Amino acid sequence: MSMLTISPPYVAALAILMAVLSVHAAMARGTHGVALGDGGVGAVALPVRRFGNLSEYAAMAALLLVLMEMAGIAPVWLHVYGTALIAFRLLHPFTLFDRMDAPMWQKAGRFVSAAGTATLLVLGGIAIALA
Repeated sequence: MSMLTISPPYVAALAILMAVLSVHAAMARGTHGVALGDGGVGAVALPVRRFGNLSEYAAMAALLLVLMEMAGIAPVWLHVYGTALIAFRLLHPFTLFDRMDAPMWQKAGRFVSAAGTATLLVLGGIAIALA
């Protein structure tokens, strides 16, 4: 097996983003005296969901990136995938909202980041299946 050189920086960026969102959720819990989950406190729910959403999607996307690199997918496509993944995952927490009267830019950003991540999961799955 060859040494992975392209995917590690992207996976590291996701890990750092996860740590930042985790600390933000923990601080919100501490501020509002919530020990677990969001405690039904609106000010805690959004930071917890930001972290949770990244946790739910980033691991599979990162795994696909590593598997694509191991399968010999062209480096340019790995960089496109990794850059798009980081962009979508950075955009998502800033545009995630908890009220339907959110501004249109926020709704558009949430749609783009969620749909973009879903598209990457599908494309990564296809790439691995065909490799």
